Amino acid sequence: MHPGSPDPETSAPAPSLAHRLAAFAARPRPAGAKPGMTQWSDGGVAALVAALIVAGPLLTIAGAKLLTVQQRVAAKRIERDAAPRIAAAKAATEARGQIDAVLRRPTLGSTIEALARALPADATLVRAGRTAQGAVEIDVAAADPDKLRGALRRAPAFMRLRNTGQRQADTKMIVTFAGTTP
Repeated sequence: MHPGSPDPETSAPAPSLAHRLAAFAARPRPAGAKPGMTQWSDGGVAALVAALIVAGPLLTIAGAKLLTVQQRVAAKRIERDAAPRIAAAKAATEARGQIDAVLRRPTLGSTIEALARALPADATLVRAGRTAQGAVEIDVAAADPDKLRGALRRAPAFMRLRNTGQRQADTKMIVTFAGTTP
């Protein structure tokens, strides 16, 4: 196409599939054809074309449904096979978090040193321990439990300890505390 020159002649469009099928069905019978063969009518060709047009999407939908079912079965199989590995990875992540929490908190020894500085002179540490969740549990023997509670409340490291029990010992009261320490 050049400016000022006429458009070249366009050729006629190629016949459609339906036209070609109709032409194929309407062709004359070859000379050596069997006598039982008949020519197709235009209505028969149209019905065949219509059936082919309808069959395409139906076969596509049926194939898609079949592939969907196969993929769902495969996904469930993969999920079932991977479940133990996923559970192990989740457990490992939780264990790492627990180990990290254990490593970040102060040791029981440093907690006992701070406790020794905070206790009144007449108080004695009977038992000290730490739970798996990181809570500190201590039993302290003291002649005056109220004085002991006041002393622990004044120590910033033990402000979160709560009095969870108290029992009588020979000459002193044993007071139990539990809670978290920084």
